[in-house]
Amino acid sequence: MKALVAVATAAAVTTVVAWTTAIPAPVVSESRPASVGSAAPARLDTTALGRFATRLRDRDPFRLDRRPTDLRYNPWETTPPVAPQRAPMRPPVSLAGLLGGPPWNALIEGIPGREGGVLLAVGDSSGGIRFVALRGDTVLLAGFDTTWSLTARRAWR
Repeated sequence: MKALVAVATAAAVTTVVAWTTAIPAPVVSESRPASVGSAAPARLDTTALGRFATRLRDRDPFRLDRRPTDLRYNPWETTPPVAPQRAPMRPPVSLAGLLGGPPWNALIEGIPGREGGVLLAVGDSSGGIRFVALRGDTVLLAGFDTTWSLTARRAWR
């Protein structure tokens, strides 16, 4: 325990010495007398400040376009309520059938931008819709911020 206290004390003393010698003391010149008072502050050139402020405002340095915005900011003006945006229409996707054997392929109908059915394997995508998994006779598709769980249509009897 005594050794630990001795090591901690030595480390503290070394740290204090290092901190005090790291920053050199300012050199004080004795040849020059200390000033009794300070000089009067220079007059501010307010017209030059106004010119520079106008120039800065006209150039809009914080905008990418370097021009004023079309809509002026006014925190006291009431804003009209914004109508909620409708969610994008989801396509009517359906599973026409399953083809092959392991690995299975799915015949999907209703994919945007494609006429008829599209044959997809697990991991393939078409028209922004990705074939995620196949579980029994159910296909999982993902896309357009939604997930579809489709079951194959039954034949007419």
